[in-house]
Amino acid sequence: MTLRGVRTLGVLVVAFGLVVGGGTVLTTAVPFGAATETDADQSATQIDSCTTIDEPGTYVLTSDIDNGGKTPISEACIEITADDVTFDGDGHLVDGRGESHTKGIVVADAEGVTIRNVAVDDWHVGVLVTGGSATVQNVETYSNAYGVRLENATEVTVENSTISDNLVGISAPGENVTLSNNEFSDNEIEIKREE
Repeated sequence: MTLRGVRTLGVLVVAFGLVVGGGTVLTTAVPFGAATETDADQSATQIDSCTTIDEPGTYVLTSDIDNGGKTPISEACIEITADDVTFDGDGHLVDGRGESHTKGIVVADAEGVTIRNVAVDDWHVGVLVTGGSATVQNVETYSNAYGVRLENATEVTVENSTISDNLVGISAPGENVTLSNNEFSDNEIEIKREE
């Protein structure tokens, strides 16, 4: 039976039930085969390339970003400058070019930022939090000079993340950082707290 046939059958079954049982029709009913979304999904902004996020809200990466996404030296592929942002990589990769002074994802002077569900590789700094607060959650950083680097951050939590094959896994000199349920492997320095 085709999808159209299934929908038609569904409408007939509901109509029959109303006639026989005298039921009430709900105006918010979802037709057969229609996808439902949560409020968070409906309000999320979809992105598919390097960008600056300068408005609060939820942002979802819809595809991998390859070869640095044409990010110039000394700039970031994904830069978050607004407070109260959730950046959800949706399991995608933000891939760099392996060049010095490049950054995959940066939180720049923003508070209440969450970065989650993303892989970041081949950058000078995979994830950088500078002058703000953030939660880094379910993130995989590998083959970077610094997997996660904190500079003048007010408060950062790194949890449920995999940090591997970086020169420095996490660099947090004098920063207020909470580490929870992370997996470290094959970094030259796992955690660097002093400079």
